[in-house]
Amino acid sequence: MSATSAIPLWGRAWKLSVKLASGDIQVLSQSSWDPEALRIVFDILESTLPSPFWYADVIVYNLNDPEMQNILFNAVWLTLEAGYQSGPSKSSIIWDGPVLQVMFDREDVVNLTMHFNCLAGPWLIEEQFVNVAMGQMSSQLQVVSSMIDQMGGNVDEQVSPKAKKLLGAKQYPRGKTIFGKVSKYVSQMADDNFLNHWIGGNQHFLSELFDSSITMNPDLVFGPPFPPNYNAGSSSDTSITRSIVGVPKQNTFGAIFTVLLDPRLKVQLPPLLVKLDQTVISQLKIQYGQVLTPLDQSGLFVAAQVRHYGDTRGNDWYTQVTGYTRGYAQGLLSGTFVASTAGVQ
Repeated sequence: MSATSAIPLWGRAWKLSVKLASGDIQVLSQSSWDPEALRIVFDILESTLPSPFWYADVIVYNLNDPEMQNILFNAVWLTLEAGYQSGPSKSSIIWDGPVLQVMFDREDVVNLTMHFNCLAGPWLIEEQFVNVAMGQMSSQLQVVSSMIDQMGGNVDEQVSPKAKKLLGAKQYPRGKTIFGKVSKYVSQMADDNFLNHWIGGNQHFLSELFDSSITMNPDLVFGPPFPPNYNAGSSSDTSITRSIVGVPKQNTFGAIFTVLLDPRLKVQLPPLLVKLDQTVISQLKIQYGQVLTPLDQSGLFVAAQVRHYGDTRGNDWYTQVTGYTRGYAQGLLSGTFVASTAGVQ
């Protein structure tokens, strides 16, 4: 029996479940009630861009039951929860998607491993083969809504309000036949409207990365931990999650920063607006003639790419975020970029 700590950012928590082709679900490793849980190592990437694809590499060590090994070769779906026992970064789902491949290996002679290669893509999800005729003056929004409905989704949850407005304004002057895979047409309409299209789980999502009409209140605020023996006092801002690891670094689109593993960080709709507070961002070394996107003076960034990686018996237990400045993210919607104004004040 394992005790649960009430201290924030203390006590790793996780649960790895695999769904088999038969429909049965096997829990392979979990932190609670299992003091000898199997070691797992994972690397998970979510992105608002269609490339790289969303993926999860999960390795389970020393699963020595031959019968279980044979069963797991029929795995079709993997769910991984990770985080901490309590506090703002409490454990929750960081991957829930299809399994592309299961591999067996032996590391360092003695360590048997089961490697789950997971990939979220249009060839793996159960999307419909569309064959429908649209009447004159039908809009792109009507086409998208029809396809999402056929896949059992919800257009209100998968298409942002701004995206709906843009898709609704594009109408076909003549009748149009839609024939083929859903992903083909959703990608085309996303490109036509400067929208981002990604696949999460088994559904399509369409959204702008940032809309200037949206409130500037950040969804999450991160700061560095206090120095040793520092007394923050009652004035300390409890809304700040003090889990920044190292120094955030500027890149050509904004900044990359790392925090202790936080399942709240994800690619979602609408995209997360994250603030870096009370921290320094290391400048990018530039070359002569190179123009960078100015950093946002308010410290706000749009979570454009999120990578979770960890080892239940190692040091790694982190989340890395690639953040776009609000100006750059807005430029992706309009298709225009002005370097001098890209960093919104």
